Amino acid sequence: MKTETEIDIAVAESIGSKYDKACKRLFHNREIIAPVLKEVVPEYKNSTVEEIIHYIDADSIQDIPVEDVPARIKGMPTAMESVSDKMIVYDTHFQAVNPMLSNENLCIHLHIDLEVQNNYRPTDPSYPVIKRGIYYAAREISYQLGGLTEQTNYGDIQKAYSIWICNERIPLKLQNTVSMYSIKKTDIVGATDEPEEDYDLMNVIVIRRGEKTDVPIFDYLSGIFDCDKEKIAKYVDIRSNEKVLKGVSDMDGLGQSIMQKAMQKGMQQGMQQGMQQGMQQGMQQGMQQGMQQGMQQGIQQGMQQGMQQGENLLATLIRYLKRDNRLDELDEIFDEKARKQLYKEYNMID
Repeated sequence: MKTETEIDIAVAESIGSKYDKACKRLFHNREIIAPVLKEVVPEYKNSTVEEIIHYIDADSIQDIPVEDVPARIKGMPTAMESVSDKMIVYDTHFQAVNPMLSNENLCIHLHIDLEVQNNYRPTDPSYPVIKRGIYYAAREISYQLGGLTEQTNYGDIQKAYSIWICNERIPLKLQNTVSMYSIKKTDIVGATDEPEEDYDLMNVIVIRRGEKTDVPIFDYLSGIFDCDKEKIAKYVDIRSNEKVLKGVSDMDGLGQSIMQKAMQKGMQQGMQQGMQQGMQQGMQQGMQQGMQQGMQQGIQQGMQQGMQQGENLLATLIRYLKRDNRLDELDEIFDEKARKQLYKEYNMID
């Protein structure tokens, strides 16, 4: 396996942002992409990971913005000259050989967009990830024709995939599932026999992660996001690729920095909250037991109990966030309103 794969992960001021970027940058490597294609894309079901690595066009891997796609009509001066679409930026956009349609004389590609989506239930505004995936796949199709590519023959359109790896806020009943949404033919009157490759041109695949399992696609992705080199190596040989190994190590270091920073701030926050709760409980208990002795004893016990409860509650919340790969939300625990919302989400408080 060649070792030219480049990963440029740098630890910057915003650790959480860099961790997120590091995750996505890992998927700019053919070695990291190939096992995902092997497990979820039907065209690669019978290919080896090594073959898929060679199918992927390394020069085509990029994170590109797709802006306006011109749609000019000659001889019609009153017609709209361009269709302005929403600008999108693909996480990872590339082409790979379609082994089912290619032969010695003809090379047919798949156009693939791969997205790492942390929040399965986006807000502000809210929308279904599936609809966003369909839009991205449609843009993959439109991008192949028009002024940007100087191609106008509809017969040249090649199949597009939009693959979404969803990590967080996935309903329990949907966790550890993979779904594919595609164009299928349904004969309404009579029966037809049209080539499937003429209409099977747009697929959206949604991977919804959950609790750890031995199912290959989820086991492999847990290795990626947990920075577990041994687990990754079960699916693709990265032992000789120093750049990939370093990239995984750097991402692991970013994750540890996030946890340490959160724990330090969390302990301080927990102690302050515990002291406040303890003083309130102590004063109430002290008033019931009688002035001086009751207040002293109540305050001491309340402070100890409150500090311990605050620390335990916060430590449990951090452990849940780490388990669910929600490290980018750790900063929210320092905001009282957001922290209470997370407590309620995990049924830790009423």
